[in-house]
Amino acid sequence: MYRIEFTKRFEQDVAYYRKKKKFYHIEDDITPVLEKLEQGELIGDEIPGIASGIGEHTYKVRVANSDTKAGKADGYRVIYYAIQDDKTIFLLTMYYKKDNNRIPTNREIIGIIEQYCN
Repeated sequence: MYRIEFTKRFEQDVAYYRKKKKFYHIEDDITPVLEKLEQGELIGDEIPGIASGIGEHTYKVRVANSDTKAGKADGYRVIYYAIQDDKTIFLLTMYYKKDNNRIPTNREIIGIIEQYCN
């Protein structure tokens, strides 16, 4: 079993989409992802260009947005950081694929890791 840590940034992202975008089912949409992560299934694609230590990886996983009925391709992206030795996963940030101005750069992701995971 992995321990899931929600960063403040991730919680702010969820609140933004629930309140500003009216995506009322966001928690329901990400729950299956959280359940897989807790079981140690590191799903999604590893993000290249983000240096991390041995046994530490950063992933991006696609999640369908049930409020838009658009499926995974135009849904959310959840970015998380896994430390396998500690069996800890940090939920770093999430964004809606069609929100181009909210898609984080690798540099921003590294900044979130440095702020919340060290």
